[in-house]
Amino acid sequence: VFLYHAVPKGLNMSIVNPGGLPRYTDIDENTRKLAEEVILNKSADGNHVERFLEFAERVKNPPPPPAAGPVMKIEKSSPTQQIDFLRSLEETVACEAEHIQPEAGCAAVDVCRLEGPQETQVVAQKIIDGKTPTPTEVLNYFNNELKKRICFLDGGMGTRIQAEKFEEADYRGDRFKDFAEIDANGVPVSLKGNNDLLVFSKPEMMKDIHKEYFAAGSDICETNTFNGTTISQGEYKMQAVVYELNKKGAELAKLAAAEV
Repeated sequence: VFLYHAVPKGLNMSIVNPGGLPRYTDIDENTRKLAEEVILNKSADGNHVERFLEFAERVKNPPPPPAAGPVMKIEKSSPTQQIDFLRSLEETVACEAEHIQPEAGCAAVDVCRLEGPQETQVVAQKIIDGKTPTPTEVLNYFNNELKKRICFLDGGMGTRIQAEKFEEADYRGDRFKDFAEIDANGVPVSLKGNNDLLVFSKPEMMKDIHKEYFAAGSDICETNTFNGTTISQGEYKMQAVVYELNKKGAELAKLAAAEV
């Protein structure tokens, strides 16, 4: 409900769980009305917050039978329906401000203000061929595309990986099956939870997760290297593989993009 109202009013970035988010029309009318009153902070009697809290309490703790409590009805929509719905949201706020131009002779121009030709086919072909578009080609593409539509970043890698319920052996794989480092307290270091390490032990699955997000409509895919630094990997005694980890993560993301 929030996104339904916020996107047309100028919201240009948010983080949601794709596939788990209902469409506006999936939510029953009563629940939707209660949510809208709170989100828009407006109702005829001004008691919308209290009314919503009472509703939430009744849903959480419905009265015992035979009295029936209110039911929140959310129907499951398909990925295709979600993509179509997201693509249908359009910006309604027109920017009438004068476009700021960089001062003559400035050392560096804000990349968001760079102007250039949008060579979509050139960029697409390089991705298909497993090559890397130049920074200028990428900037020109998005600076032009963002003037026409909302572009989508992929979803959370960590939460998606958690859904697989991996155990210690899954993170170790063959390469790190004999890993036996000890931490400062004399305790064996566990690799469970080091999601970045899965680019080595579960490369096909990491690639497929990227492809899931692309198939769901993402324009941009992040690499599975959120903790790809020597500081973060140092917690797992894995700082020695940081460079290789980041390189492998980028290769998998590029491969996923080429395959879709």
